Amino acid sequence: MKSARDEILGTLRKSLAAGEPRTARRLEELRSRIQNSLPQVQPHFDDDPLTRFCHKHVAVHGTYDRIRSDGIEAAVVRHLTGLGLDTQWHLGSGPLLDQTRWTDQAFVYRKTADKNTKVAVSEAFAAVAETGTLVLCSGPAVPSSQNFLPDDHVIVVESHRIVRHTEDAWAMLRDSGATSRRAVNLITGPSKTGDIEQTIQYGAHGPRRLHVLIVE
Repeated sequence: MKSARDEILGTLRKSLAAGEPRTARRLEELRSRIQNSLPQVQPHFDDDPLTRFCHKHVAVHGTYDRIRSDGIEAAVVRHLTGLGLDTQWHLGSGPLLDQTRWTDQAFVYRKTADKNTKVAVSEAFAAVAETGTLVLCSGPAVPSSQNFLPDDHVIVVESHRIVRHTEDAWAMLRDSGATSRRAVNLITGPSKTGDIEQTIQYGAHGPRRLHVLIVE
């Protein structure tokens, strides 16, 4: 008698070995299906994407500031000082972060986060107004470890990259070629769980606090 594990693995092996061959014609059919796919039922809302995103982000216990592109460092320092934390962090990469000139107000680490990392600053590829979700893509200078290991995560996103629905974010990813990245992480608020005695605990699987800097 097969165990459930054997059945699951057997099904996976069969799926990988079988199916239609990946001919040029078949691949073109799949690309066409993806490019021409239409979203199904989407929630309607009248407010603009920026307002909706802020509302949804706060609803999942996130915080945010709306800033100018030349105010990123000052906003991060202000946020960390308000929490009583040292102004040092592990830095990710992106158009906004790469053009920021960091001063001696802060100490910046350009390396992968580890279990001792307290704060990470990352840049989101996009954000989704529908759910208050941030879309982050991994890369050589953008380790996914920053999304899971620090206690505090500060994420920078440009206001014009806030889209209305999740499908819009995936369309942006496909158009930019970012879907070829090793990982795309969707983050909605700080990490939390209610598994322990039905009491909400923060920091279970990632940062305890999530702060978003919206660059306008």
